[in-house]
Amino acid sequence: MLEELNSKSGMLIQRIAEELLFVEPGERIPKIEDLSKKYNVGRGTVQNVLKKMDERQCIALESRGHLGTFLRSKDLSMLLAYCGSNSIVGVMPLPYSKKYEGLATALHEEFGTLNLSYHSAFMQGATVRLDNIMSGRYDFALVSRFAAMEAISKHKELKIAKEFGLHSYVSEHALVFSEAANGIQDGMKVGIDSDSIDQKALTLAEVKDKRVEYVNVNYMHLLKHLKAKTIDAMIWNVDEIDDASLHVAPLTAKESLAIAQQMSQAVCVIHQDNKKIEYLFRIISDERITALQHEVEAGRRIPKY
Repeated sequence: MLEELNSKSGMLIQRIAEELLFVEPGERIPKIEDLSKKYNVGRGTVQNVLKKMDERQCIALESRGHLGTFLRSKDLSMLLAYCGSNSIVGVMPLPYSKKYEGLATALHEEFGTLNLSYHSAFMQGATVRLDNIMSGRYDFALVSRFAAMEAISKHKELKIAKEFGLHSYVSEHALVFSEAANGIQDGMKVGIDSDSIDQKALTLAEVKDKRVEYVNVNYMHLLKHLKAKTIDAMIWNVDEIDDASLHVAPLTAKESLAIAQQMSQAVCVIHQDNKKIEYLFRIISDERITALQHEVEAGRRIPKY
């Protein structure tokens, strides 16, 4: 296959594979005449490429006379290999919660059912993950729906390719204090992570109109700072709170409560030009992914990613 892709006809093979990727079995493929005009090659060249792909069992075609040629079947992983896209890499939050481990496991298994190679990269901060999608480094980024919509409002080249429903990203967020408290008070030092779209937005909404000192801290280091009492309060994901000595209180501000639901929903964000990954997200099952995530959360399945 590598030899074929590096040959003179390699570019044409790749382009035709991309055309057929979006054709489903039982549908008519583009006319040979149209393909030859589109790619400025002879009809015979197009026919040879289709024949070669058929011989490799990448596709199976059926001629129906004047009705045209129809796709009988296709090997998705082989088609993607011809497209140069048989390996998928998604960038996710660091797997410090069962929810994130569950999503990584489920995506690995679901793409595996399509015989595709899937790899997870882990990176803290939705801003950083989404920047990597815009630069083309990864195929998709897993973030909250709130973070996705905030980014899309500023960067039109981004789009949501898959949504997984409420509480698939986090169960909920809460206020955490170094000392017992009912809410944010004037004079407190409040931890905030400027790279975390969700944590920053929730913090600003919850602390609004209070006279506090913001301390910029990486999300992963917030708890250490709280225990060391270099900050008095922070907003954190309750899925990560397993220390009974922590002083936890619910969010109280109307604005933070209003946006918290969007922050509980996991979504996959892609570059809008990445039609191949958009297609793959259409054919994988979000219901199966959610079910597998729940199995990992409940301890019925060992994480694998």
